[in-house]
Amino acid sequence: MVRIGKTFAATLVLAASVFVMLSGGCGNKAGNGFVGGSGANIDISSDTDSGSGGGPGDLGSGGGTSGGGTGFFSPAVDGGIRDCPPSGPLSCFVNRTCSNGAHTTLTGKVYDPAGKIPLYNVIVFVPNDTSTLPVITPGTKTCSSCAVPVGDYVTVTTTDKTGSFTLQDVPTGRNVPLVVQIGKWRRIITVPNVTDCKTTALPASGAGQARLPRNHHEGDMPQMALLTGGLDDLGCFLTRVGIDATEYSAPQGGGRLDIYKGQGLAGPGPGLSSGAAGDCTTTSCPLWKSQQSFENYDIVLLACEGDTFDPDAMTDGGFSLGGGRSNVTRAGKQALHDWLNEGGKVFATHFHYTWFQNSPQADFQKVANWLGTSVGSGMCNCSIDTTFPKGQTFHDWLGAVGALTGNAVALQGVAQSVAAVNNPPTTRWIYDNADVKYLSFATPIGGKTIAADPDSGLGEQTIYCGKAVFSDLHAGGAPSGDVPGSCKSNAALSPQEKALEFLFFDLASCVQDDSMPPKIPPPPPK
Repeated sequence: MVRIGKTFAATLVLAASVFVMLSGGCGNKAGNGFVGGSGANIDISSDTDSGSGGGPGDLGSGGGTSGGGTGFFSPAVDGGIRDCPPSGPLSCFVNRTCSNGAHTTLTGKVYDPAGKIPLYNVIVFVPNDTSTLPVITPGTKTCSSCAVPVGDYVTVTTTDKTGSFTLQDVPTGRNVPLVVQIGKWRRIITVPNVTDCKTTALPASGAGQARLPRNHHEGDMPQMALLTGGLDDLGCFLTRVGIDATEYSAPQGGGRLDIYKGQGLAGPGPGLSSGAAGDCTTTSCPLWKSQQSFENYDIVLLACEGDTFDPDAMTDGGFSLGGGRSNVTRAGKQALHDWLNEGGKVFATHFHYTWFQNSPQADFQKVANWLGTSVGSGMCNCSIDTTFPKGQTFHDWLGAVGALTGNAVALQGVAQSVAAVNNPPTTRWIYDNADVKYLSFATPIGGKTIAADPDSGLGEQTIYCGKAVFSDLHAGGAPSGDVPGSCKSNAALSPQEKALEFLFFDLASCVQDDSMPPKIPPPPPK
């Protein structure tokens, strides 16, 4: 509900008699819950937690998804924009007649949740109406190449290889809402003041920094599951990326990172320091009990356990412990295959090649030429495959964040599980001589055919639903204890971990053809 004082209303009428500046989208009179003005009294009703799936959140001071600021957009009275209804869409408050070809512009960088590393391909936009942002629902049960559309916007762009963005034709005024989003990661901040026909730069740190949310009270996050392993410290890596310790929880415990205890060479992998982790040390693992158990999640991370622990892997020349310590099952591998085909995403390291090489389905077996067992103790100055657009950007991004030595990235604790990829459908990202160290492929293999839609004018098209990545890189050595209690969240990322961070957030993004540059999503139909 918006109530406008008489003085402010009179000012608008007087201004309209002097200035006539019509701007696109003004025909929509719906209130956006974010527009105010001098003398305006604004009452906003919305949830305080956008992660709950109940709207964009409380954009009040210092809380909700705003990241600070008063949360109420106030149009500038000196920008010549005086004919828009105060409750109109924010596109009404864009000055498109700046002199000398100038624009009202906003610049900055978008950072990871820790606020330290700038990120590539994050969508940055000013929403027309924050109350109509699409709801983000945790979990994956249906096919969608981009799980969450960004909704209606005034202006939009994506971050480049340095994490930088430039938005032109931004609404002029105070407390302009700005959304940063990649996949199901989404956070709204408020820009305290955008000066008319000039460039406003966001701060690189501190209050007002554009970064992804650290927890689901700051914004939206994908629902993730982590299988801990005795030889890969993925759990602590995620704290250094910036995920709050409060998000580490027991399965369905309310956090955005559910912990399942896997195997290790000398015994079980790390548990959960703040509760009871799910038990995946046996074939009764609840994570891969069925396709439906995977559907609770958007992303599943499988940390190296030091072996396959898969009876089916005994034939690959390896030294699978198998027997009473097996935890991988053929039914679980089928469930993963089917979940990926409907839109799931998996990040698997080292010995988890068994989910692909020994899959019950031939299409997964054939994504690469698998070498099988190797000890993950190698070192290399590995190359980045720059033969596709995003690979070139990956290389350039690594240079921008100081992770390259010459044209290579220094890696340690690296295994030799893959001789080569089969392209299509698989993309090689990191390699050493002939061996592949990181690969990805979209699912289902070969894509899913969508029939032509006469109403939209779209012809028959092929889309992909989910994505799988396999990494022979480890995120550090063996874990030092239960997560996240044993983690040093303030530790700087190594070049290897910076590479993994890029690839982790790339996995979270929309599933698109990696042979083409990422596309900026179109606004919804009017």
